[in-house]
Amino acid sequence: MTGEVDYTSLGDAELIRLSQEGDQSAFGELVKRHRDRVYGQVYKMLSNPDEALDLSQDVWVKAWTRLYQFQGDSPFTTWVTRIAINVCLDYHRKRQRRPAEDSIEELTEKSGEGSWTPVVEVDPQQELDQAERKVLILKALDQLSEEQRTVLEYMYVKQLEYKEIAREMGCSIGTVMSRLFYGKKALGKIIKSILEKRGMNIEDVL
Repeated sequence: MTGEVDYTSLGDAELIRLSQEGDQSAFGELVKRHRDRVYGQVYKMLSNPDEALDLSQDVWVKAWTRLYQFQGDSPFTTWVTRIAINVCLDYHRKRQRRPAEDSIEELTEKSGEGSWTPVVEVDPQQELDQAERKVLILKALDQLSEEQRTVLEYMYVKQLEYKEIAREMGCSIGTVMSRLFYGKKALGKIIKSILEKRGMNIEDVL
């Protein structure tokens, strides 16, 4: 019976197999093992503990609903981290559609009397430039191959070392270095192309 299974003694592969068969307790054990890693990844991309906690929940919901897609070609940690990165990127894109709301939250706070009081001084143009750079880079990343995008995110978003990236991606350090080299090269070309279409130079943004 399911209740008699000692899930803590099982490896990830067996827990995944059981989870794919609908065993929620097995999936719960996977969550316990890897939730700190997922939260850490989300927090690095958001820098807000409350938002990171909420989005971490979304990551595990997506992982559960898409678990049937997991084929075991890469470690489970790599697969679920990729979901976490995509969830954060989607979240950033949605936030870009609410610039007015975001600027109000950053520049003011609500007082006890219901009036709006400035709490910090911010250069609006600087904030706009930072937002534009972020959107530009996100758009460019979306056009890279899966391998190039993943290795760049591991290096610059998650800030992993070469050997850690190699372990996560199941390849050699040399392969990681090669993917980083060509990934950065491709990213630069894409960004340059986007800017040229807007009649801008890369120095204007980056």
